[in-house]
Amino acid sequence: MIDYSEQTCIACNKIFTEQDDIVVCPECGTPYHRDCYHAVGHCINDALHQSGGSWQVEMHHQQEEEKKALHQAEMEQQAAQRARDGMTDVSKAPMYDGFRMNNDPCLGLDPNEQMDGVTVKEMTSFIATNRFYYLPIFRMMKITGKKISFNLTCLFFPQFYFANRKMWAMTLLSILLQFVIAVPSSLLVISEQMGIAFDWLNTQSTVFHMIVNVTSIVDLAFSMICCLFGNYFYYRFALKKIKSVKKETTPPEQLYVNLTEAGGTSVGNIVLAAVIQLALVFTFSLALFLL
Repeated sequence: MIDYSEQTCIACNKIFTEQDDIVVCPECGTPYHRDCYHAVGHCINDALHQSGGSWQVEMHHQQEEEKKALHQAEMEQQAAQRARDGMTDVSKAPMYDGFRMNNDPCLGLDPNEQMDGVTVKEMTSFIATNRFYYLPIFRMMKITGKKISFNLTCLFFPQFYFANRKMWAMTLLSILLQFVIAVPSSLLVISEQMGIAFDWLNTQSTVFHMIVNVTSIVDLAFSMICCLFGNYFYYRFALKKIKSVKKETTPPEQLYVNLTEAGGTSVGNIVLAAVIQLALVFTFSLALFLL
């Protein structure tokens, strides 16, 4: 049975109630109060009669249009709120559980919740990308004091991870440590695979092979430390950087824009880190063959 409540009688322009005695036009289905229909003596919905349409179909289309208009208004309201909060580029926001993360930048957390001196909202703006991964981890670190989590990128390419997250101190430290750790193994490969002997170094000695084994263990240990503590290093970096940006930013409305610019990721930094690493290897190789 069709529910006509909240619909309007086109004869008297009054909304139907559950108690009303309602009749419908047998040709187009337009509803009337029984008294109204008897008063006019016929259906006055001429537009439907001329087009051969149906009142139910027309009402369905009208309801769908109203839903679309309401949805559009909600999206515009959310976009305006994001603009006020410094959140941009909604179309490129990551998907999580079937909805755009920019629909709720803080992932349901209280934007004003404190994380060691910064708010969740400030941390969200600084992280910018992949916050659905970092926010829960950072919050657990703050609540439990736990520092260990798993970061696969840091296991294999710590220097590029830190560079991408604009952590230049950790980037340069990683490049330098990886270079120093790899020197004994590189010398052994040059000696055995390329047949090049060094007058100043006995690569066949027991001591040298022991050094190679130790540096291999150190290399693995360094990778595991970066893997397990990489997120914590980023968390501490984010806290320090956010506090610095807050201290330097005078207009409050500019804060979230500055945080997004200071944080986020940078592909250019990854390229620069790779260039620095290659330059270091090239310089070492050139110096080695000139000795």
